[in-house]
Amino acid sequence: MKKLLLLLFLQTLLTVFGGLQTNYAQWVTQYNPSSINLQDVTFINRYTGWVCGDGSQILKTTNGGINWVMQNSGVTNKILTGIHAVDSQFVYCVGYFQTILKTTNGGENWLIIRNGTWGNDPSLFGLYFLNRNTGWLLRNGYVLRTVNGCINFDSTQINFSFLRDVYFKDVLTGVMCTDGAGVFKSTNGGIAWNQIDVPHYNNGYPDFLKQSFIGNTGWIVGRACDNGLGNLVFKTSNFGTSWDTVGRAPYPYTHDNYCVFFSSTNTGWCGGSYGHIFKTTNGGFNWIEQVVPSNYFRISMWFYNDSIGWAVGGFGQILHTTTSGQYVGVKQISENIPDNFKLYQNYPNPFNSETVIEFDISKSEFYKFEIYDVVGRKIDETFNKYFNIGRYKINFNASQLSSGVYFYKLSNFNTSIVKKFTFIK
Repeated sequence: MKKLLLLLFLQTLLTVFGGLQTNYAQWVTQYNPSSINLQDVTFINRYTGWVCGDGSQILKTTNGGINWVMQNSGVTNKILTGIHAVDSQFVYCVGYFQTILKTTNGGENWLIIRNGTWGNDPSLFGLYFLNRNTGWLLRNGYVLRTVNGCINFDSTQINFSFLRDVYFKDVLTGVMCTDGAGVFKSTNGGIAWNQIDVPHYNNGYPDFLKQSFIGNTGWIVGRACDNGLGNLVFKTSNFGTSWDTVGRAPYPYTHDNYCVFFSSTNTGWCGGSYGHIFKTTNGGFNWIEQVVPSNYFRISMWFYNDSIGWAVGGFGQILHTTTSGQYVGVKQISENIPDNFKLYQNYPNPFNSETVIEFDISKSEFYKFEIYDVVGRKIDETFNKYFNIGRYKINFNASQLSSGVYFYKLSNFNTSIVKKFTFIK
């Protein structure tokens, strides 16, 4: 009798758990092999990108993150804080204690431009390259500029200790953000920088760690301050000449924001401590928190478009979404006990934008739903969760995919079923 009651209790918990999971965001873990933190991510297209982090780590993918390959950075025991890919061959990377790295062959070999002494030399935090030769690197209190691919530098001193992020829209005009709510603009290629007034409230001066620009429109989300107003969202429409507050990312009190990235003028994300990721679809005025696989902090993001992106941060975790992190609904449509585990053909098929897929669960356990292209690459993992016995349906939105034939697979620990659908954009 006690055993029966325990089984009923566990079944109730699983039912509640399953009900709570009927809607969840489409962020999946692509990479999580170690406890070493990752600091920055950059891509040049849908498939090719690099990540850098603690322990001198540099990782590269050429298939959208399905596989990440460790590269030899050439330095040891360094925290690599920023990485920027100019194209498939030229990539630059900076880090703690005067570390500057460069590759001219996609990362097969990394050239050490500078490699300072641990604990003694100043650190670099951000960088941006307009082309293979012209770029700007942020060191403690200085902006370093090169016009010959880091062979030589000239520098400009800035009276802020931690310069965090920089972006140039052309060879003359750039914007930089810093700790202590500092925003600077240059109109002469980074030779001189003018500090821009940014509105503050209750004497709050949050750190600005990342910025994001689409044309002349840009955003910064502040790191939390003691007064709890650090997560304010600042926006410019004239490439940094003036800024105003347009909203607030709804972090819990004192939780920190670390990064922001906009893929278009309306759609953007920010991320920070305790695993938080928030999304806006109206240019930063309102933000909605998304569900993610863990509470590891998010330090950097990069998005290819409004649907496809990556987030990196604590404990070596790389998160990926192909659905903008949107919530996907899985609905139970019958509690009758099916005869077998079954996956039905989607309808309509072929389809444009959205299709319905139904499946029968004859045994309560964990199930995974995945999408593959015609060459066998996994494109999306729509869910990986516990299901009770019954019939379910999912409304699958394929707007992030290219037109073509795809395979969808439903599997448990022992069995998998695969079917084919055709998407016409």
